[in-house]
Amino acid sequence: MLGLLGGLPGFKGRGGGHLFMTARHPYEDRSVHFDRHPRWYTGAEVVLLEELMGQVVTAGEAYRLADVDWLGRMVARLGPLVPRTYGGMRKAVTQGRQAEEPAEG
Repeated sequence: MLGLLGGLPGFKGRGGGHLFMTARHPYEDRSVHFDRHPRWYTGAEVVLLEELMGQVVTAGEAYRLADVDWLGRMVARLGPLVPRTYGGMRKAVTQGRQAEEPAEG
């Protein structure tokens, strides 16, 4: 994952970058633009991202990754955390996702 993210245009430094992709459902082309982050992401931040993406996709909720508000809340929730183990990271992401589930009623 570090190698993949490290190779993205605009992953670190000044300026910006973009990714071009085709969304599977519905099939449509998307271009995502982003600013470069002023510092390299830590290993823990990359693992948290990988865990979040894995959990969301496994749950059949990949569409959430395109929801700017939801993703922003998850980043705000997970960003300050510094879990020291993979299990701690997995638990933090699970708890963060559960906190974002709409209340029934």
